[in-house]
Amino acid sequence: MPMKIGIIGMGHVGAHVANAILSQGLAAELYCVDSIESKVACEVNDLQDAMPFYPRVARVYNCHRDYKALMGCDIIVNAAGHVAQAAGNRDGELFCTSDETKSWAPELKGYQGIVVTIANPCDVVATIIWKLAELEPRQVVSSGTALDSARFRHALWDVTGYNPQSITSWMIGEHGASQFAAWSHVSFGATPLAELELADPERFGFDKDAIEEAARMGGYVTYAGKQCTEYSVANAATELIKAIVQDSKLITPAGTLLQGVYGESGHFSSIPCVIGKDGVESTFPLELSAAEQEKFHASCRHIQENLEKVRSW
Repeated sequence: MPMKIGIIGMGHVGAHVANAILSQGLAAELYCVDSIESKVACEVNDLQDAMPFYPRVARVYNCHRDYKALMGCDIIVNAAGHVAQAAGNRDGELFCTSDETKSWAPELKGYQGIVVTIANPCDVVATIIWKLAELEPRQVVSSGTALDSARFRHALWDVTGYNPQSITSWMIGEHGASQFAAWSHVSFGATPLAELELADPERFGFDKDAIEEAARMGGYVTYAGKQCTEYSVANAATELIKAIVQDSKLITPAGTLLQGVYGESGHFSSIPCVIGKDGVESTFPLELSAAEQEKFHASCRHIQENLEKVRSW
């Protein structure tokens, strides 16, 4: 059933998330927060003008800086960021986004719903929200490598021609430069890539390093042309929101608090998660090769290094 959903940050991504939520009829009420009052006002007005074209009528509210207005929401989406700061690398927003998150996360103490966070660096921001808002781990869902995994499927689609919806492929670890492809778990339909490489090396004997880099850096292809990413990240976030609203038990890579996964604990990173009405309801850690496990540990070390730079607890 449609829910009350709040969005923090009404920039490129937040506005696209709002439109996607309304286009899919997921919200009965939408609460919009942004530090720039004129920005949130114009976006709210535009969404209300579009209401006759959505499948379900919803109320859209301009909450400006009133974070307490979000406490009654079933889901809060954090899309507040500064994409220009990330032009060189995904860590570019580390200090500004962390500082902003610290300014409002404590106001969510006692919140009973689910937070879906998109802001970069995803893993650091999710950890800050969990810690400062004093939420249960399941209540914080980072979009993490859900988007990167879609980019992975895009790259595999390009090189093989097979429908990306028929491809299972996971990018895991940090939503950043240290993420990596879990090649040992790539399949087309129900057939593992390893079998297909033997059966049809001409089609499936592609350059894995190039494919993995295309998945890792796909966002910068988009950014080079329009100085932002919009549609892909908004749809990745909305897929998580839809799984919560519909309690669909979606299995997808997403950022969650690591609690002994591959020996790592205490911070967020992306592994396959089950997403439902209670947020991250369980996880499906992959059986990784020794080389993949080392990549995961290296990715976690980078997240931890960034956390130490902004830690305030």
